[in-house]
This record gives sequence, structure tokens and C-alpha cells, in this order.
Amino acid sequence: MASIVIRLGDAFLIDTPPNGQHLYIAIAETSQNKFLFVNITTRRDSSETACTLSPGAGTPSFVVRESVIAYQFAREMDAAQLASLITPGSPIPKGSCSASILERIQQGGLISRRLRNSYKAALRAFLNS
Repeated sequence: MASIVIRLGDAFLIDTPPNGQHLYIAIAETSQNKFLFVNITTRRDSSETACTLSPGAGTPSFVVRESVIAYQFAREMDAAQLASLITPGSPIPKGSCSASILERIQQGGLISRRLRNSYKAALRAFLNS
């Protein structure tokens, strides 16, 4: 597979257990070659609502129903790790977020009760740099 370029706000469809495909969005650079990715998923009654996105103007086209960022499923990856998980045949990237949506997702991470403390610290450090 060709080298993948990761830009903040890019969304990638990756294969994750147990149910297969999930969208992950790059929200922060955590080192020279690693990025923090968060999962976007359909809103449920038990969902954390630190960042909710609804379809419409300004929202990425892959948001087709009310969705939330599921910060508890965040992961740190480099391009090689990401490449090994991308769903075969999926566009790379699957889509992108605008700067304003990316900022909403990042700010949601700072207030999330479900984002791991180490990822929250990395996000805070990135935003303060």
C-alpha cells in the first residue's frame, strides 16, 4: 500500500473488532509521526455528548444521522499502523472535517469524561503548542 498522508480532520474507515468498520478522525499530532484518532458513531441513549454532530451545512458528508464522538475508543497511530487497518477499497481519506468541526471535536476531547487521561494530556499539549 502506498504511503498514507495524515492531515488533521481527515476521517478514515478502519476495521476494528468486534463489529468491523468504524470511522476515525485525526484530531491531534502526538509526536513527529503519531496522531490521536477518535471514533465517530451514531448517537445512542448511553452516548457521551461532549461532541455531537448532526447532518447539515458545515458537517462532513459522512455524518448522515445524529452522531457523537466516542472518545473512549480513541487510539494513537502512525501512518503504517493506520494503513494496516484501513478497510480495503475505502477512499483514503474517507472524508475531512472543516476547521470549525475539528475544533469542536478537539474541545470535546478536553471536557470528555471518557477520553483516557494520557490522550487528554497529549491533546492539551498539542493545542497549547
